[in-house]
Amino acid sequence: MHEAGDSAADHRSLLRRLALTLALSIAPVALWQAQAASPRPVAAKVPALARSCIIKPPDIAPLFPSPVDAAEAKSKPDEDSDDASVDDEDDEDEDEDDEPGLILPSSATCLAISGTVTAGLQYDSYRVPQATSAVPPPGYSWLPNASLRIATSHDLASGLRVGTAFEMSIAPTSGQPDTVTVDEATVTLGTMTFGLATSRFSFWTADEFAFSARLPSRNAGMIAWERDLTERWNLALALEDPTLATTSTVPTVNGRVPDGIARLTYVNGPLTVHLAGALRDVPVAASGFGYAGIIGATYEVKLLGRPGEVTAQIASAVNGAPYIGSSLDATIVRQILLPADSTRGFSAVIAARREWTDEWASNIYVSRYQISVPFVDQSKGKLRIDRIAANLVWTPVEGFKAGIEGSIAHTNIAIANRVVPATLGGRLLSAQLFVERAF
Repeated sequence: MHEAGDSAADHRSLLRRLALTLALSIAPVALWQAQAASPRPVAAKVPALARSCIIKPPDIAPLFPSPVDAAEAKSKPDEDSDDASVDDEDDEDEDEDDEPGLILPSSATCLAISGTVTAGLQYDSYRVPQATSAVPPPGYSWLPNASLRIATSHDLASGLRVGTAFEMSIAPTSGQPDTVTVDEATVTLGTMTFGLATSRFSFWTADEFAFSARLPSRNAGMIAWERDLTERWNLALALEDPTLATTSTVPTVNGRVPDGIARLTYVNGPLTVHLAGALRDVPVAASGFGYAGIIGATYEVKLLGRPGEVTAQIASAVNGAPYIGSSLDATIVRQILLPADSTRGFSAVIAARREWTDEWASNIYVSRYQISVPFVDQSKGKLRIDRIAANLVWTPVEGFKAGIEGSIAHTNIAIANRVVPATLGGRLLSAQLFVERAF
């Protein structure tokens, strides 16, 4: 009897252990089901933050892609077409035209705001042998300047790129109201651009020099179309009206139709070639029209193991004075020529750049601008500007640079019956210390 009681007790103990084990295994499942059945509190919504983006030229396939590139494009998997709106961290191919910006919350538009603030202490010395008025004595001037640019980009569901750009510059003048200039105001739809922008005819603009960078590039009201023909050739066609320009340009009559511009650009590694032509309506000219042509090239080279580049450009025009010369030349010529003048002339420049270290670089250029007024009864003559300029620039960090710059310009103006200010004739020696901060 005693052994039978012990056996029953053992069975009861085993059953209790089995029941406990089963309860422990079922409890988590029951608890999970209870939590799933009960209503959950709504989680707090994480606030959306602005994302970084980059505005870059639209990635449009060339009209005539090479077979190799066409095969590569076909083999690539389909990707989102918002490469101009969202910053791809893995994309290391950055272009100087790329503009970093932000996509604001609840928006698919990339907004980029940039600008520069520059200041320079300039010394000018005039030497005019046959001045018709008093020649200013040598003196110093303080030259502050600021520019602001606002650009947007948005990719529609159809793949069409819509963009806008607005840029203005402010140049305070001692004792006078500040000079505010609108440099660009455009709307871009895919490959089309409408508004006020830099002329598609222009190539070298001397932006490496403080003297010229302070002056906006030649602009015009336009309707332009631009497209890559192949991986190396780009074609731009534009209708431009230089009379709508807001920057310093040579005076010109208003044609009955806009000027026609055609430009071809070739890029192959270190070589860039620019070819452009302009045809314009000139009602006051004997032939009724004017034309201009330009050819320019830039080649990147290495001198003693350091990067550098050489640029050459020549332009010629008949009744197309607004299309030749630099912005510096235009500030002189516009004070001499009249809109009704029939002109012919050319401009040429050779420029070079050398980077001595990662922080120090130098630039130099030599240019000539020559134009004649041969067919005007009231005035005849010639205007010539020879210029040489050089600078040394220090760039310790991105977005900041300082330097020293000097230039010598010799102007010879021999146009009958025109009053020439003393500061425009003879030799002008200028030197400048400058700083620039970009953001």
